[in-house]
Amino acid sequence: MPKLKCEKCGHELDVPQHCGQPMHVEKVQEVEMLVCWMGPECGKQNLPRHCGAAMNLKA
Repeated sequence: MPKLKCEKCGHELDVPQHCGQPMHVEKVQEVEMLVCWMGPECGKQNLPRHCGAAMNLKA
């Protein structure tokens, strides 16, 4: 399962799922968001925040 990570403290969360698959990060109107594998028209949400900043996909 892919993880989101706080770059400041290292806290990790599982990437949310949509339509049975993990969401991925994609720019929607110039803003990075979590997007359904079927596209932003199906599902999208803001990246979770931790320590005052958006979390990133763990490499």
